[in-house]
Amino acid sequence: MQENLYSDQPNILENKIIPADFGLRFLAASIDLIFLSFLIFLLKISHPGFSNYFFKEMLHEQSDSYTLWVMKRSSLVVLWIVYSSVMDFTNRRGTIGKQFVGIVVSDNQGRKINFVTSVLRNLYKIISYIVFGLGFFYVLIDRKNRGWHDMLAGTLVLKKY
Repeated sequence: MQENLYSDQPNILENKIIPADFGLRFLAASIDLIFLSFLIFLLKISHPGFSNYFFKEMLHEQSDSYTLWVMKRSSLVVLWIVYSSVMDFTNRRGTIGKQFVGIVVSDNQGRKINFVTSVLRNLYKIISYIVFGLGFFYVLIDRKNRGWHDMLAGTLVLKKY
C-alpha cells in the first residue's frame, strides 16, 4: 500500500517524507547561481566569440533587432532551465546546489521525477518568478513547503536522509 503525502496522518511527514525548508532551497539556488556564473565566466574566457553572442552586454539601440536583444537576455534563463531540468531528472535528483545542501526533487510520493515533469517544473518557475517572486516565497506558508512551480508540476523538494 502506497502512502500519500496528502493524508492528514501526521506520522507521514515526520517519518517518511520531510519537505525541505525555504532556507535550504534558497541556499541551494544561491550555490547554483554561483556555479552557473563560474561556468559562464569560463565560457567567456575559453570561447569569447561564442559566449559574447549570448552574454554580451549591450544596449537595445545597439542590437540588430529586438528579437536578437531578447534572445541574448533570455539565454541565461534558458541555461538555468536546461541545467535544472537535466539535473533534477538525473539519479542525483537535483542540481549541484541541491546536492550540496542535501535535498532532492521528487514527485508527490517521494519518487524520482521523469524528464517531462522536470522540464515542466522548471518552466513553471517563470510563473513563480514573474509575479515578484511570490511563487518562490509561497514555500514559507505552504504546509509541504511547495512553491507554485512545485504545485503546478506535482513535485516536492525533500530533505535527503
